[in-house]
Amino acid sequence: MTASDEGITDTAWVSLGTNIGHRGRNLARLRDALSRDGVSIAAASGEILTSPVGVTDQGDFHNQVLRLRRIAPWPPRRWLAHCQDAERAAGRRDTWHWGPRVADADILLLGVHGEIHVDEPGLTVPHPEIERRPFLAELLREAGLDR
Repeated sequence: MTASDEGITDTAWVSLGTNIGHRGRNLARLRDALSRDGVSIAAASGEILTSPVGVTDQGDFHNQVLRLRRIAPWPPRRWLAHCQDAERAAGRRDTWHWGPRVADADILLLGVHGEIHVDEPGLTVPHPEIERRPFLAELLREAGLDR
């Protein structure tokens, strides 16, 4: 159920990533932190290991994609704040762009079919890295995207 032309939606497709510490536990903490404030995990892809992009002199990333749902829809900026809050709750500390992370939660798409587009400072949806990271398309399909 997508609510209006302003981008308010009850569905967000989010990628999770971690490459520091116990990666499986880090993803579990992220999933737990994202399942707050009336948000539930409607579907999840499998978990995979991927090579780092950009800064390649670091450990592989453990990745997963979730389809998140909320009974009361949120605007895109609220979804972003929710993901950032979840990252901090799961132990994220700022490093550098494309640097190692304990917890990373990025909005890939918004809307049931990924139909909502956002192009604002600090938030671009669809996420610009989808095209450069083919594994994301597969994980999105596993989580139920049908486009």
